[in-house]
Amino acid sequence: MIEIQDKIECCGCTACANICPKKAISMVEDEEGFKYPKIDKKKCIDCGLCDKICPIKNQKDETNIKQDAYIVRTKKYEVLKKSTSGGFFTPLSEYVLEQNGVVYGVAYDNDMNIVHMEISDKTDIQKLIGSKYIQSDLNDIFLKVKIKLENGKLVLFSGTPCQVYGLKSFLRKEYDNLITMDLVCHGVPSKKLWNSYKFYQEKKYKSKIKQAFFRNKTYGYHSATMRLVFENGKQYDGSALVDFMLKPFFAGIALRESCYDCKFKTKNHSTDFTVFDSWHVSEIVKDLNDDDKGYTNVMVNTKKAADILELIKDKIYFYKVDKEKIIKLDGKMVEASEIPHKNRKDFYKSIDDVGIEKTIKKYIPVKIKEKIWEKLKKYIYKIGLLKKIKNIKKRMKSKR
Repeated sequence: MIEIQDKIECCGCTACANICPKKAISMVEDEEGFKYPKIDKKKCIDCGLCDKICPIKNQKDETNIKQDAYIVRTKKYEVLKKSTSGGFFTPLSEYVLEQNGVVYGVAYDNDMNIVHMEISDKTDIQKLIGSKYIQSDLNDIFLKVKIKLENGKLVLFSGTPCQVYGLKSFLRKEYDNLITMDLVCHGVPSKKLWNSYKFYQEKKYKSKIKQAFFRNKTYGYHSATMRLVFENGKQYDGSALVDFMLKPFFAGIALRESCYDCKFKTKNHSTDFTVFDSWHVSEIVKDLNDDDKGYTNVMVNTKKAADILELIKDKIYFYKVDKEKIIKLDGKMVEASEIPHKNRKDFYKSIDDVGIEKTIKKYIPVKIKEKIWEKLKKYIYKIGLLKKIKNIKKRMKSKR
């Protein structure tokens, strides 16, 4: 049976819980809000399946994979506007749904919990687009995916690398009708942090959160912010400089323990598509103007993926690029894990003791200059100065 001696050995992918023939494994939240497998030894028959399909314990050598790389953007402006980067997920999902298939990705449920969800209608794609910097709850999604695959449905599954590899390990064989897309990952905070953040914001604005956008293009792609829309009509925008959700995420103080030594950090992926943000399009593609609306780096890892890209080419702008160059300029997290933060355990304990506001103030305080810049930003954006400042910073960086 699977036993977690060190939490760094478990990514929480749920493969073990879903494979158990006796339902002896449940995913239980720890004190930080991350889920780990718990074994009911009375039910366990010691078949060993959980150990055999664990993606961390059974890593595969992906060194022989040949990849092409592209910078991609959807042709639909409204889709681009709502997407985190270049909107590649939408035309890919549309293709699958047009084949009477199903798509699995991350969405908000009715209580604003972050979960993996199945959709079968194009109108629901908008539920899945956009970044959500929390470890999504997978529940029994792997079992549902398998049933769809066995019934001959075309399936697209999108998630973090550990989630996608967890699914592939659980399935134990390749399916021609499965398309996988993994998102290069910085790491995942827990549901506890998200719940504490929601509680703080809802108390402050005296209303429930109706919508959340972790990477809204409020001031353009390169200055994305957290946007919250409340039921009382109020709206909040805050960048990673000041926002109590984004700040701990990018500071690396709130991630799952396995994220600090991620076993899926590699240039070669056996998923069909690997995607990540494209920040340096003007440097990668000659004469391509970075208009601050967003592009996506896409690594095409299989022939299946290459064939699909050809089928959806009328829906996207795409430019073939050098894989090594996009990894060098934009893909630090393709291979690198976040550096462990010395105050991580104290940070999560403090949230329980004093709440998120005082915890942020103690461990990663918002500086005065950050507060001033945040207030000035919306005004200089309106008069067009923000874009000029970005261009100056970009030129200075390129000269270094």
